[in-house]
Amino acid sequence: MAQREIREQFGFSVDTHLFRELGELLVGRDSTALIELIKNAYDADASLVVVRGKRLRYDDGHIVVSDNGVGMTPDVFRGAFLRIAGRYKERGSRRSPKYGRQYTGAKGVGRLSAHKLARRLTIKSIPAQAPTVRRGVEALIDWERVENDYETIDDAKNGLDVFTFDVRHDQAHGTELRLERLRRRWTSQALSTFVTQVASCRPPNELLIEPPGKLFAPEAFLGELTVSSQTDRDPGFRIKFEGDLNAGDDLWPLLLEQADWLLEISARPDGVRFNIQPSIAQRTSDHELRSYKLRREHPDPKNGPFFSARIYARVGRIGGIGERTAALQKFARASRGVRVYVEGFRVLPYGDGGDDWLYLDRDYSRRERSFEDPKLDPASSRLLEPVGTETFLMQGNDQYAGAVFMTGDDAASLRPVVNREGFVQDAAFETLRELVRNGIDLLTRVRAAHRSAVKQQRQTALKEDLQRAVSSSDTQTPTADPGEQSGSTATPSGDVSVNEDIKMSISVTRRQIKSLQSELGSESEASVRLEIIERAIDYIEEAQKGDEGRATLQILAGVGLQLAAFVHDINGILGLAQSVRTLAVAARREDDASRRRSLLKDAEAAADELVQSLARQSSYLVEVVGPDARRRRRRLPYGQAIEPSLRLLTTSIRDRQIEVLQRLDGSARTPPIFPAEITIVMTNVLTNAIKAAGDKGRILIRAEPSSDGGLALRVENTGVRVDLASAERWFRPFESTTTDVDTVLGQGMGMGLPIVRRLLTEYNGSVRFVEPSPEYQTAIEIRVPGRRIGE
Repeated sequence: MAQREIREQFGFSVDTHLFRELGELLVGRDSTALIELIKNAYDADASLVVVRGKRLRYDDGHIVVSDNGVGMTPDVFRGAFLRIAGRYKERGSRRSPKYGRQYTGAKGVGRLSAHKLARRLTIKSIPAQAPTVRRGVEALIDWERVENDYETIDDAKNGLDVFTFDVRHDQAHGTELRLERLRRRWTSQALSTFVTQVASCRPPNELLIEPPGKLFAPEAFLGELTVSSQTDRDPGFRIKFEGDLNAGDDLWPLLLEQADWLLEISARPDGVRFNIQPSIAQRTSDHELRSYKLRREHPDPKNGPFFSARIYARVGRIGGIGERTAALQKFARASRGVRVYVEGFRVLPYGDGGDDWLYLDRDYSRRERSFEDPKLDPASSRLLEPVGTETFLMQGNDQYAGAVFMTGDDAASLRPVVNREGFVQDAAFETLRELVRNGIDLLTRVRAAHRSAVKQQRQTALKEDLQRAVSSSDTQTPTADPGEQSGSTATPSGDVSVNEDIKMSISVTRRQIKSLQSELGSESEASVRLEIIERAIDYIEEAQKGDEGRATLQILAGVGLQLAAFVHDINGILGLAQSVRTLAVAARREDDASRRRSLLKDAEAAADELVQSLARQSSYLVEVVGPDARRRRRRLPYGQAIEPSLRLLTTSIRDRQIEVLQRLDGSARTPPIFPAEITIVMTNVLTNAIKAAGDKGRILIRAEPSSDGGLALRVENTGVRVDLASAERWFRPFESTTTDVDTVLGQGMGMGLPIVRRLLTEYNGSVRFVEPSPEYQTAIEIRVPGRRIGE
């Protein structure tokens, strides 16, 4: 018997849960949500939008966004605002009705940003014009009521409170959004981050206008940048932040005064141009500094992206003391990096703290040894050739402040990710990254070229000074003290060899240096050079006194290497100090007693960590450069020899949850050795082991007495394996055993193991990679005989 088929009516329905899902999915962070509402005002042809926040750190906080745009009629409110993913902005040319602005919104879901921020939204909108009598709209949307009381969006029609009203002829047009019952209560730190991100949604005027004439010569070829597709009849768009959303003083003019270099990029279909120039202050201090204008072809002249960029670079830290300097340093941290703007609105997260879209921080930490080929035109390549040490001058994001600007058409090939947080990292985005990074790498190359030229110039001047000094000594002091002139040979003309420059005793004695300094005056540049030479003689003579002198120089070399890691530790210490200050200030301002106690407890913990960090660093330095560390060689228990290094590296070991095992013979001691030297040896070996072991790794330190009373020690680690067949390369200078260099443990200069081997050679000792135990990946063995060969 055949089954009977009945045609029934079925249809799609959408659960009200969609509001929450879309709100979370399509809007990544709170600042992005508020910026989306500001963009809606821009799309509505507003010239001014006022964004006011009140009591955002408390439960009764609220945010109001009001603009003077064209407003909404009841029909527009129904067909555009209340229609999720509507096509209102797709009509016609996708431009605003009054000023022809290219719409910044595309998906018709911008109003869900209000859902991201608040549980309750009040809207009042007055249209600029209407076919008949003007009627405005006032509405209340309670998102929780909609989601809890109604299952589907069709049912939710009854969950809206909407009123229309006649508009008086003197009423100003525009829209006001009031967000109440906010979904979060911001802490002081979170509010500061939120305000900073929202305030940066539009580019600072200082990046749009030509560089100030007092700072840079008028050689910029970009001039005033075009950052959006606005027409001449457009009055512009201004945002005014009030209340808790007031970001405070604009310190961009002061920040630019700290800039040492300017980079401009223009990427168009007919090619990519780079303009690089030093500040006027640098030109004044060094007449060799010059500007460069370079060019290359665009990788994708058909599709783009196309853009303009203006980036300021600073070399070194912001100096000075006092509240103004501290405020500028804080502002510089908040304004760091290279941001991206499309149609005049910022694309987060590019330029945020922690964002490294140009790989500047990564390559700075790794100390990359070459740049990608910028593919310059032949003429530009001849104008600026690679410099051998150029990568030594690489800098991280903190030293740059600037932006990339695109119109909507210029950025057509870039695809925004679904939550408005950046672009899809496809070929178009890689083209953008490549071209901006090209410009920054070329700026680094220019700095390296200038530095090399200045160094060469100074070396030439120094050689000329030495030659004059030699000639002067031959004619003015024919009866010099034989003890001072022993073995000397006059060199009245011709080049002075490197050995002659170094030894100095051949023709230029200490007495002659003093005489020249007296003639030239203490302030002259040549006198300063002679003083440097005199200090170099002191060190050379110290090193020639025997083992004690050589040990001093080797210890100083080890300390210098470790100071590279200290730079990062110092940054961490400064961060801890800032945290203590921030927590203390927050506690002083906090009204709630319970919250105040919590903040004070956090401040106490941060202060304890700060003290411990300072104690570790000072203890290490005392161990290495204190008088006892190199006064005499001593036999040390193995545990005492290793303990200073482990104490210094405590934080790194703890943070990585590394297990350190010690299998030390309690009765065994090292051969006679300077304590500073064994500390430097162990610090460098253990630093490499920590890097290689990685998170939750394991390190084994094993020491046994040798038959002659010498040192026999092995350090083994899990994690990265060293190939024994090519292990000797790691004892060559500038060969680092790690590729992903830890920014706390150091910059991976590849000098640690060479210094270790050099120190051990003084004791006829050895260091080498050996086959590890079964549970480990890498092992390094250190051996020092108890009696020197020949004794």
